[in-house]
This record gives sequence, C-alpha cells and structure tokens, in this order.
Amino acid sequence: MIRAFVLALIGAGAAQAQAQAQAQEDGTRFYPPEGCTAELTVQSRGCQVDNIWTCEANPGHSWRMEFSADGPQFVARIDSETQWVESYHLFPTRRRELVQPSDDPASLTELLETGIDAYDFTMRTQSGPVRVVGFDRLTGESVVIDDEPLLVTEFNARHETTSGTALEITGTEYVSVKHRRFIAGTYQGTGENGPFEDDVSPIDFIYPGEPGFFSKTPLYDCDASLARFVPTAKGYDQ
Repeated sequence: MIRAFVLALIGAGAAQAQAQAQAQEDGTRFYPPEGCTAELTVQSRGCQVDNIWTCEANPGHSWRMEFSADGPQFVARIDSETQWVESYHLFPTRRRELVQPSDDPASLTELLETGIDAYDFTMRTQSGPVRVVGFDRLTGESVVIDDEPLLVTEFNARHETTSGTALEITGTEYVSVKHRRFIAGTYQGTGENGPFEDDVSPIDFIYPGEPGFFSKTPLYDCDASLARFVPTAKGYDQ
C-alpha cells in the first residue's frame, strides 16, 4: 500500500498523487493513504515540516513524510521501539530497508529505563549494505516546546560500508514519550562531501482540528539556502 502510494508520488507528481490517494480539493494539505490515520504535524527550523500517521496494516508502526519548500522529500517507517524499518527518498528515488534480525536493535524502552541505548544494525541500499553502529543517551534535560513535553538526547551514529566508514554524525534530538518517537534536532559530522551541520529543531506541534494540521508547506527558515545537507534522523531516515 505505502509503496504504491510512494510510486504514485513519483510517477504522477505530489499534488496529483495526493488527489488520487484521497479526493480532496484543498491542495495545501497532505493526505495519508487509505486505511491510515493522520496523527501529528511538526513544523521545524530549516524549512521542514513532517506529517506523521499510522496505518491499520502495520499496528504499532508509524510513518512520516517530510516536506521542504520544494515539496515531499522522503517517507520513513519506524516500529514502536523507534527501530527504523524502511524509507524512500524521493526525486530521485532511493529505497532503504532494515535487514532483520538486527545484531542490536534500537530500543526506546531501554533508553527510557536505563538512560542509554546502543544499536547495531544493517540497512539494505541500492549501492549495497550499510552497517549503522551508535547510541542514544538521555542528557537528563527536558524541555517544553509549543506545550509539548520532550526529553533531550544526544547521539553518535557511524555508517560503515564495505569499503570503510562513509559517514559519522553526532547531535542532539528529542524524545516524545507520548508519541514514542524521536523528533529531529541539531546535527554535525563529516561525510563524503566534507563537514556538515544543520538545525531542524521543532517549533510547532499541530494536532487534528488545529490550523496547519497536515500542511505541505514549511514555515520557518525557508529564506535560507536550500543547498544544504539534511541529515534526516542520524543519517538513516528514522
């Protein structure tokens, strides 16, 4: 179902695909596939807006689609432990999926109970397998952003290809216990194109019935250059 929806986005264009997915006249809103429920919209720095939904076909799992000023960028799915399962980069199309079972799967439960969670897993990509090794750690800090309580985390993630380390990224993120998911924050590291840093921290949390819910239009920092690295969730699209 989701793959067909993503292929529709790619083949027909975002606006047309969403009209096909659900007959609506309001072109400013995003609509999830049939059988799915819109849950939350997060407007962030860095000209990014994320729309999050769940589907009957995948109990306990959560989907997210990111939009920039140029339109939809990618779709990603996580499970109830925030373990990344699969993702689709759009325009050009790239699909990544988790090789299961993981050597050490990510566990939100372990992070909340012990304050730290290490992970070691492999993702299947079009250019070959990539091993991701790292950890998430609670800093002990908590914040409230737009009335949303969040726990502050720090992380380190290293990506290893068959030819060696391809990417290392560190930064801070937020955990929403309510939604059992990470919310993007600040990132820095070194990749194939040299050093990078970015800030896509959340600003607005928007729920059903509120203005801007499931909007396709990012609101913040969109006057800045779009030619930047966007390290989506530790670089592996969580």
